[in-house]
Amino acid sequence: MHNSDSHDVALTVGTFDGIHLGHQALLSETQRIAGRRGLTSAAYTYRIPPKRYFTGSWPQLLLPPEEKIRALNRYVQDVVVHDFEEVKDYSPAKFVEEVLVRELQVNAIIVGTDWRFGADRTGSLDELYTLAKDRFTIHPQEQVKKNGRIISSTWIRRELQQGNVKLVRGLLGHPPMIYGKVVSGDKIGRNIGFPTANLKVDKRVVTPYAGSYAAIVTVSDKCYPGVVYVGAKPTFNKAKTRVEVHIIDFDNDIYGENVELELIRFISSSKRYRNKAELKRAIEGIVERARDVLAKEIQVDG
Repeated sequence: MHNSDSHDVALTVGTFDGIHLGHQALLSETQRIAGRRGLTSAAYTYRIPPKRYFTGSWPQLLLPPEEKIRALNRYVQDVVVHDFEEVKDYSPAKFVEEVLVRELQVNAIIVGTDWRFGADRTGSLDELYTLAKDRFTIHPQEQVKKNGRIISSTWIRRELQQGNVKLVRGLLGHPPMIYGKVVSGDKIGRNIGFPTANLKVDKRVVTPYAGSYAAIVTVSDKCYPGVVYVGAKPTFNKAKTRVEVHIIDFDNDIYGENVELELIRFISSSKRYRNKAELKRAIEGIVERARDVLAKEIQVDG
């Protein structure tokens, strides 16, 4: 083992989509080893999940790429973002020599026991031990389970598409998030006393189950209680899926602002109402339920 110097790195590797509890365990262990050995903690990831190249289609993301990188930076000192296209044909040996040893100067690598690397995912943990040649230490981590099942981004994606935000929160360790920019909408909500902000969201990100959710809304670093609506507008024969947010007891103009939504509780499915009066009554009920849920959940600013 070579002596660590200021360039040496404790590295974890992964797609890290959603940064769920399994990812957090890898990142925490990376921090711990880096701290103990005086190394730089780092995460190696790809902007777009490698699955895209294997399946030829976008796996829907849990986080927009820039938000994933921002979140990783909260756990480690350095985030290395590679283009998978550049390394996908590297043999396991070349990946170790070129990326881990030469480029990143890895002193310790922290990966899940199921980690595969190199062209066509042919490299295994056993091969990594052989290729390391005592130049870096390897710290395999058991995958984190919930209810006896391994936590994965695929599982989280599926639950979110079914509106199971409570379970998703338990897998992520925090509420599921939606990020968007406020753009102009069709002003229907304002006409019935519930102004909504229409959000432009990254189309690559998974859309939660259609309906209304109680949510914590962050605008300009301040938190507010709100209701998020995901889906089409059947009452008005508008078929396009959209994400809209009504911030409770708030009427400031936030056009053009970036907004973060934390989905706290699913409240009701999307449905068609006979007229505006019926829709208004339904929204009043949803807003009251959201107010109750969020009063227990947060100390809101305002």
